[in-house]
Amino acid sequence: MKVSELKVGMLLRFKEPRIYKYLRDSGDDHWLDVGHANPKLTKYQTVKYAEFGCPLMVYLGQRKMADPSYYGGYFNVREVSIDGKVAWMWPDAWKHVEMV
Repeated sequence: MKVSELKVGMLLRFKEPRIYKYLRDSGDDHWLDVGHANPKLTKYQTVKYAEFGCPLMVYLGQRKMADPSYYGGYFNVREVSIDGKVAWMWPDAWKHVEMV
């Protein structure tokens, strides 16, 4: 999926079930870590604090921050709501996402 195609409120999901986890940045802000986990792992193997699946996500839009993020030093982050938790998506993670 191209970031330019995103619209607030859009329903998204992973193209295929995959391992994902939340990575705390600062305060209560979290990154959604997808695509960085080992793709050779299966749902039967354990990755600490990770989940496996193809959950639905809602795109919440872009947020401009006063200070850069701890990981990556980003000032603009794109937020999604996944499993009731708000998380930021890494720029290269969008290739694993499709519109529902």
